[in-house]
Amino acid sequence: MPEQYDQKTLKAFIDRRHPEYDTRKEHWEFLESCYSGGREWFKDNIFRYLKEGDKEFEDRLERAYRYNHTREVVDLVSKYIYKAPISRNEEDASEAVVEFWKHSTLNGENIDQYSRQMSDQSSISGRIWVVVDSTMKPGLTIADEKQSEGRIYSYIVSPGAALDMSFDDLGELIWILLYEEERDDADPFTSSGEMMPRFRLWTREGWMLFSLEESENKGEAEVTLIDEGSHGLGVVPVFPVDSITSGESEYSSPSLIGDIAYMDRAVANYLSNLDAIIQDQAFSQLAMPAQGLTPGTGDHDAILDLGTKRIFTYDGENGTQPFYLSPDPKQAELIMGIIQQIINEIYHTVGMAGERTKQDNAMGIDNSSGVAKAYDFERMNALLTSKAGQLERAENRLVELVNLWASKSNKTEENLVSYSDTFDTRDLHDEFDIATRLSLVTAPDEIRRKQMEQVVNKLFPDMAEAGRDRLKKALSEWPEKFETFSTSKEPSIVKESRQGQVTEDKPEDAQETEQS
Repeated sequence: MPEQYDQKTLKAFIDRRHPEYDTRKEHWEFLESCYSGGREWFKDNIFRYLKEGDKEFEDRLERAYRYNHTREVVDLVSKYIYKAPISRNEEDASEAVVEFWKHSTLNGENIDQYSRQMSDQSSISGRIWVVVDSTMKPGLTIADEKQSEGRIYSYIVSPGAALDMSFDDLGELIWILLYEEERDDADPFTSSGEMMPRFRLWTREGWMLFSLEESENKGEAEVTLIDEGSHGLGVVPVFPVDSITSGESEYSSPSLIGDIAYMDRAVANYLSNLDAIIQDQAFSQLAMPAQGLTPGTGDHDAILDLGTKRIFTYDGENGTQPFYLSPDPKQAELIMGIIQQIINEIYHTVGMAGERTKQDNAMGIDNSSGVAKAYDFERMNALLTSKAGQLERAENRLVELVNLWASKSNKTEENLVSYSDTFDTRDLHDEFDIATRLSLVTAPDEIRRKQMEQVVNKLFPDMAEAGRDRLKKALSEWPEKFETFSTSKEPSIVKESRQGQVTEDKPEDAQETEQS
């Protein structure tokens, strides 16, 4: 197919970007850099303040430090998500899906590790793209697949590498163009080691891999088709995974740290300014009469060697003594208050105020009211529930594509993967305790059955759907009903008469013996 297009058309195809790409690319790169951190981050995100010299700014950059609140928020969300049990129904899953869950990526990571990557990356960028590929040749039988060394795997593509795409009326992908990089390192002696750009086009029937290299004859970059293949799936094996909720745009979605990263950068800058105040407070600047400095003399050179090698001069005819200048300590107090307020806002944004202390990690636990903490918990619970729903849909979509690659039907009677729909702090022991208390107060049977469902879900999180249905049926007949008057044939049964008197009911043979 590419042979019928000239270089001008192919270059235009490679250079074309989605209309929203250029406006969002810088934002995506900033979010990723805030999460990654490192010393290089300070060079682009610490700003020079007014009237600051080059030497002072360079020294301040060297001293800059930062606690990565952006990473902390993302990691806390993943910690809560994967603390709750995740059900993956291996009994009803195909052999290909079970094998994929064991080795989901090319480097052998299982589905638990891979799903955590999807959670973290989607929290950072808002929307990521997941590709399901296979190293097996199409058209193989099941026996040939088992003997071959190929397998089905998946990998994540950042939104900055999703260059352009097209959707049909139902919102399904028609094609998507992805950017890749390959390093020239095949030969340890002759390879250049340079990163070479690659462009992969996925369609509903196959894929193509293009390179952009300079031509030796013309000296211009040419688009070359390196490889191509057919998968015959009928769908593009690429799908988006959103962070919390699906955005209105088909191309992007809101990020969990979209606002947090900018607040985190503000904290780092204020901390750097505070460091400069501390330095100036500890190493004050000398101020002395100008009459005492005669350029070119030994006294002049000796004074310049004092302290910070920087002095202020003034007219000392009235006999004013030299003194040291230092910044006002109130400026430091102001900056510290602003820093604490921004940090509180970072964690309140996602309902994680309980993870932080009132002032900082060294000044005691947050003493907010119980009502405030309850609202924070509800906000956090709603966030986790929404994100768990996105991850659940992503994993079930993975199952469908794996079955397609394995020549199985992508239609399943039920979802094989189920995430928790609530993230309360009650564990299994708490559920049993609540069930016991409900029985003591003779709560209605409907309430006790509902509570027992919570016990079953936490006691058997990985149970297959068939077994779960049997337990639900058993719960519908629980607790058992007991008759008020027993029909037992025991020798003596105690009953309560209408008058409230207790009588003893005995069998007829026992009554005859007593009369005789």
